Amino acid sequence: MIWYNNWFRFGVTLLLCLTYSLLRETPYSTFVKPLPVIFWFIIAFLSDKRPEGKWVLFSLFAAFIGDILLDLGPEWLKIATIPFLGSTALLAVAFHFRVKATSNPPSLLKEIGLLLPIAVLFFSLYKYIAAYSDKAATLGAILFSLSTFLLWRALAVLLFKNDAEDRTFLRCIGLLGACGIVANYVLYSVNLSIRPIPRDLVIQVYYWGQAFAAWSFLNSNTDG
Repeated sequence: MIWYNNWFRFGVTLLLCLTYSLLRETPYSTFVKPLPVIFWFIIAFLSDKRPEGKWVLFSLFAAFIGDILLDLGPEWLKIATIPFLGSTALLAVAFHFRVKATSNPPSLLKEIGLLLPIAVLFFSLYKYIAAYSDKAATLGAILFSLSTFLLWRALAVLLFKNDAEDRTFLRCIGLLGACGIVANYVLYSVNLSIRPIPRDLVIQVYYWGQAFAAWSFLNSNTDG
């Protein structure tokens, strides 16, 4: 099937990402913005995937709802953050169950040892950004808390999941996807409170983050 072919998957993703960049300042923006995420929702729905992949489906669904709401205007910002935050939490849950689905799960000590440096990093980053804007403080605290959770679970999959059926390459791609989504949150927070960031950069790291994260949960990744 064509949706198993990686040239098709990422070729269409590139086309949809470029389309949004070209039409971002036009009346068609609201229509084209969620298309890359909707496309990966369809790919994930139609493709054979890991058992944890059902959480990725819920995550992608919440993400494209957030995309639509966010593009309706600034007055929709607070409402749009709800599905975005839900999307991140659901993706983190997918990674969490993925790392737990192993014959030798990591010990609590290892888990805490991995969590602490990530938490310290994002707490420091939050304090830095919050100092510039009270407006960004509350939203930033939630975004960075979820970012900590997401990176913690994605990195745990890479470091602690050594089962033969879960290839290292796919676990690396999953972490790369999580980093793209988190980078979007960091860039958005900087743009909101410190200095302008090119809009295309903010949204493109998000698109590709979602694509790589979703792809890492599919079983048919060797086709094409």
